[in-house]
Amino acid sequence: MKPFAIYHLCQEAFSFHQQQLTEVIVKAANPDMMFLLGATLHRKRCESIFNDLAPSCQHISDCTLLILLPNLANKELHDWQDKIENHCSNAIPVTTLVLQTSTFIEWLQAGLPFAVAAWQHAPVLYDAGNICREDIPEPRETINSKEATKQWEDGLSKAKEFLAGAELYRVRKQHKMAAFMLHQSAEQALRTLLKVGTGYHANTHSIDRLLRYGSLVAYQLPQLFPRQTEQEKRLFNLLQKAYIDTRYKEDYKITDEELLTLIEKIRRIHEILSEAGKAIVTAPPPPVPISRERPELLNALDK
Repeated sequence: MKPFAIYHLCQEAFSFHQQQLTEVIVKAANPDMMFLLGATLHRKRCESIFNDLAPSCQHISDCTLLILLPNLANKELHDWQDKIENHCSNAIPVTTLVLQTSTFIEWLQAGLPFAVAAWQHAPVLYDAGNICREDIPEPRETINSKEATKQWEDGLSKAKEFLAGAELYRVRKQHKMAAFMLHQSAEQALRTLLKVGTGYHANTHSIDRLLRYGSLVAYQLPQLFPRQTEQEKRLFNLLQKAYIDTRYKEDYKITDEELLTLIEKIRRIHEILSEAGKAIVTAPPPPVPISRERPELLNALDK
């Protein structure tokens, strides 16, 4: 497994963004290391009856980073994630996974798939030099396909049960409860997709963040909830806010038609989980030991 193709195809663009992001994030959080987990390439081509030879153009529209912090300074992980993402918004939209360095090293020592994959394959965008690679032993464990299969089956089953509950509450005109169950169904499915696809457990109720994390595994997810129009934004916000607002806010309103639309979108998430899960658990990649002398991966600034 090598760094993804977009990274190789757009190294000049990554070099520009890397310098910007490094300056912003080092100032905001003083990390030990930053890894590039994924990115989105946006392509555009314009033609007309007067010009059909216009070349296509492309740019990196967003990226996903793993950021290791030496300490959390009494802040929650989600606080750091929000802070870093807000600071980076003027440069390029980013999605962040923040971990304390000691936690990441523990995961490496235990051979957890997420940490091993990031350490072995993710391009390093920044390294403060505080982690001694010689101190990282080879993993003691490998990917357990039986455990991954059980996680996938259990997660998909729970997600479907929540969806069944949503459909029952809709029939009974309990629209708030239906929306709450839809949120639970989406959350369960997305968490499961992320867990079996990357080994990372996301401790969040945010559908927005889970969709962004899940796109590391399933490219179809961002297309499910376009937010270009006010109607599309409202529909997504109804799902995003359903976890809290359906229980504690009297002004939460959702129509039967909006419920039906969301039900179909959640069904599609289940299909994506089912398809991805089958591929993941039936053909897991063979484990590769961590080298004590891990060679440096491509660094865009050195190119």
